[in-house]
Amino acid sequence: MNILLIFPPITLYKFDVSTPTKSSLIGLGYIAAVLRMSDHTVKVLDCLVSSGYSYPVDENFTRFGLSDTQILERIKSFNPDVVGISCMFTSYFKDAHTIAKIVKSYNKNILVIFGGAHATTFPDIVMKDNNVDLVVIGEGENTICEVLERYQEGKDFNGVKGIVYRFEGKIKKEEPREYIRNLDDIPFPAWDLLEQDSAIIQQENKKNKFLMRKHLGQILTSRGCPNECYFCSVKLIWGRRWIARSAKNIVDEIEFLKNKYNYKEFHFVDDNSSVSKQRTHEICDELLKRRLDIKLATPTGIAIGTLDKEILVKMKRAGFYRLCFGLESGDPKTQKIIKKKIDLNKAKETIAIANKLGFWTSGTFIIGFPHETMNEIKKTILFTKSSNLDFAIIYLLTPQPSTEVYDILKENGLIDLDKYIDPFSEEWFKISITYNNGFKTQFFSNSQLQQILSSYYREFIIYKIFSLKTYINLIKKIRSLEDLCYALSLSVIPIKMLLRIVTGKKLSNISLIKKNKELQHIQAE
Repeated sequence: MNILLIFPPITLYKFDVSTPTKSSLIGLGYIAAVLRMSDHTVKVLDCLVSSGYSYPVDENFTRFGLSDTQILERIKSFNPDVVGISCMFTSYFKDAHTIAKIVKSYNKNILVIFGGAHATTFPDIVMKDNNVDLVVIGEGENTICEVLERYQEGKDFNGVKGIVYRFEGKIKKEEPREYIRNLDDIPFPAWDLLEQDSAIIQQENKKNKFLMRKHLGQILTSRGCPNECYFCSVKLIWGRRWIARSAKNIVDEIEFLKNKYNYKEFHFVDDNSSVSKQRTHEICDELLKRRLDIKLATPTGIAIGTLDKEILVKMKRAGFYRLCFGLESGDPKTQKIIKKKIDLNKAKETIAIANKLGFWTSGTFIIGFPHETMNEIKKTILFTKSSNLDFAIIYLLTPQPSTEVYDILKENGLIDLDKYIDPFSEEWFKISITYNNGFKTQFFSNSQLQQILSSYYREFIIYKIFSLKTYINLIKKIRSLEDLCYALSLSVIPIKMLLRIVTGKKLSNISLIKKNKELQHIQAE
C-alpha cells in the first residue's frame, strides 16, 4: 500500500509572536523504516518546510509551512491508501485536524491515523473529529504494522493493542501495547526519506553559533525517563520507563550518518540519555575505538546526577564538548516540590569539573511554579550565577494538560485550557498564546513573570561580561584552533545582548509590549 506520513504546518494567531523551530523528523523516520520492511511504499511529507517560510493566511493568522492547496496537491500526487499524521504538540494540534479534513475531502476512503504526544494524551478528544479513523497510542512501530496488516486484509481492528478507533459508530479503546524491549531490533530511521528535510535544517544551521561544526545529525539513543518531575509530560506517554539502545547500535548509526551524509556533529535528543552510567561509558568506549573525529552535545538536557569526573573525562575524550543540564530550580525547597530532587551543591561540583575539563556548560531553569514567591525565584537566579554556568536559560512554566502541575493550577482556578483542545473549538489558538505568555500564579500576574524573565536576562548577561570567572573558564576551554574559533563565534552573542541593554531593548526573545497586547486581548474576551 501507499503510506503517506505527514508532519503538519503550524498556523499561529496574530498575537502569537513565537517562531516554530524545525528539527529532524526522527519519529516519522522510524515509522517509515518499519513500514518499508513490511513492503509498503512510504513517503514523508514535512509541511513545516522551514522555520522561516511563513505567510499570512488572512488578517488573523500566519501559516508556517505549506498551504492547504499545496498539501492537497502533494496528497493527490502520491495518491495514498493510508495517511499517518503526526500530532505531537497540544499548542499546534489544530493543523493536524486540518490535514485530516483535507485528506477526507480528497478521498473519504483513505484511512487517516493520528499518532504523537498530543494524540496519545487525548485520544478520545481527537476522535471527536470524524475525519480521524484511528489513534495510535504511544510507541507506534509494532502497532502501525499490525493495523495496516489488518486493513490490507480487509479485517477490523478488534483486539489490536495500543489503539483507539471507531467501531460501529462508537469510540473503542483497546488495551495498551507492551513496549518494545530491545530497541536495537528496530531499523534506523529511513534517513533517505528525510534528506530534503535534513538539507533545510543544515542550511538553517549555518547561522547557529552554538554549533562547533555546522553539519549536524540528531540521534535518539533511548526512550522515556524514569524520573517523576511534576511538570513533565513525558511520563504521560512512557510512564516512568527508560528503554535504551546499546552503545554499538548507537555508534553504528552515527558512523552510518557520518559516512553517508558527512555529518560532523551529533546531538543526543533523548528525554534522558544518561540514566545508565555503564551505558554512557560504553558509548564513549565505542566512539573512542572507532576514532570518528566528531563532536557531540546534549542540547535537550543530561541528568547531572549521573555524571562524575571519571565519566566526564571520558566524554570529553570521545568528542562531547557542550553539556546542557536540566536543573529547573536553584531552590532546594522547589526541587522537592517539583520532584526533581537534584542535590544543588553536588550539581555545582559537577559543573566545576566540567568547566575545568573544557566543556561548554549550560543549564535550563523554570520560573512560575504555583508555590514560588520572589524569594524562591531569586534563589534560582542566584544559582545561575554562583554555579558558574556558561549559559543559563530560564523559561516560564508552561503546564501541559494532564500533568500534575496543570491539575494543581486548574484546581486553584488559575488555568483551564481544556475547552480549547476540542477539535471544533473556535478558540484553539489561545493555547499557544497562553503558553507563550506564561501563566499567572497566586503570587504573580503573567506580565509580572515576563518582567522578571526580562530583568533576569539583563542581570545575567551583565554579570557574565564583567565577571573574572567568565574569562578564567574561557581560557580552560581553548585547547585548539577549533576551540578558539568557536569561542570567538560565541562571543558575538553577549556583545549583541549588551548592545540591546545599552539601547534599552528587551533581552528575552519575546516582546513584552506584544505580550501585554495578547493578555489584554484574551482578558477582553
